[in-house]
Amino acid sequence: MTTRPGDAARIESLVEDRLNAVLGELGSRETVTVEWRDAVVHLPVISMPVDALYYNPATHRIRAQRSLDPDLDVILDNDPYGDAAQGYLHQLLKGDPSDPRTTDPAFELLKADLEEHGQSEPGIVTRWGELINGNTRRAALSELQVKNIRVGVLPSDAGAEDIRSVELALQLRRDHKRDYSFMNELLAIDERIRAGRPATEIMYEFRIRQQKFDRSRWILGLVREAIDRSRICDENGADLSLKLVDFETHQGKLEELYRAYSSLKLKDPDKADALREQRLLALILNKSKTDLRYVDSEFADTYAAALLAGTHGVDSTVTIPGLGVTVPGASAKVDRLRSVTTKVLQARVVEAAGPAAGGYVHRNALDLLDRTREVVEAGLRKAGKDGRVLKKKLEPVDRLAEANEALELATAAVADARATGNYDPSSLDEALGSIRGSLVSLARIILRGQDEEYPATEWLTSLVQSPEVQ
Repeated sequence: MTTRPGDAARIESLVEDRLNAVLGELGSRETVTVEWRDAVVHLPVISMPVDALYYNPATHRIRAQRSLDPDLDVILDNDPYGDAAQGYLHQLLKGDPSDPRTTDPAFELLKADLEEHGQSEPGIVTRWGELINGNTRRAALSELQVKNIRVGVLPSDAGAEDIRSVELALQLRRDHKRDYSFMNELLAIDERIRAGRPATEIMYEFRIRQQKFDRSRWILGLVREAIDRSRICDENGADLSLKLVDFETHQGKLEELYRAYSSLKLKDPDKADALREQRLLALILNKSKTDLRYVDSEFADTYAAALLAGTHGVDSTVTIPGLGVTVPGASAKVDRLRSVTTKVLQARVVEAAGPAAGGYVHRNALDLLDRTREVVEAGLRKAGKDGRVLKKKLEPVDRLAEANEALELATAAVADARATGNYDPSSLDEALGSIRGSLVSLARIILRGQDEEYPATEWLTSLVQSPEVQ
């Protein structure tokens, strides 16, 4: 891979000339502040021709979207500063993260802002003309046919690690027009992990807590596994699979899956794996976040038995390396669920590829997806109905639990008022009267038509039969 543009020397000369001109001026000079090698430095700002600068091929902003066009992705690796690669970067920078073929509305807003107000913040550039910060602004200025862009210039000894750190630090200030997309933030965290950075340092850089750090790693691992399981070859032998960008719109679903999986894993690992497979299946079928909440570890058994029709599985074992100890692995049920989910992942790849995947294969994939969607949707309708019934059953209990918590807080407040000499019984009389009235109403509703006496409701009977209430 080329590490610098072919005309790097010419650009360096131009940058040096403009730096010297700026530094030679009297009076105050514009600078931009960045974190540089554990210190804060003020970079001098110069004006450079927009078309003289290069997009950063390693920018985290479009890392997940690069796989949109595998051929151009290869070119981007081999000739990152060539016209084809730079044109591809321009397309990705202006594209919607979830569908880079279309323009991101946020990019249009950025263009409108630049057209009306001009460039407010300078970008950051290397001595050889590679933009470290301001890539999207350069794309917008280019489309607006603006001739020049203001940029702060990094020191001449800036290396790859310096560049990554500066980009990350600037992005995480959260004062830019566009934040990293969901998948690109996960990739940025993963890059730091692979570089051997301690978890505490990464969490500090990204301003995140341990819980989000762990969740990010788990989600990216699941996505990469799903992509790997989706791999097939078309009729010409070309490798096809899902892409990272296919998961951009599923952030909320994946985060809820992580929470549900992590909680269940502590109690029953096998059920947690069953939940994981079934929710991944529903997710890849583009079911809503609400629908996914109805998918639990028993969803297929209870509501969608047809999913597992014709599948076979075996209970597996896992040997712990170095100990020679064998422990139970995935159950036959999880094995069957995994098989179904993998087939659906591959079918979605064929569906996206169209007839290019092979006419017979394409028809079979569409048929599988139609049948699976029908079974899952029918199951979700049943699960949703049961869920709504259960919610109605549990709502009175939940409301009473909330009321109890409120009373506990009120008790603490009254105790505090007494302890500090601020207790006023007369001011509480009206509120206590309202509570008594509400409790009497509650008691009458609960006791209406109730033949069997429950220990917890005996005092309600006494309350309703009190002479003061009659």
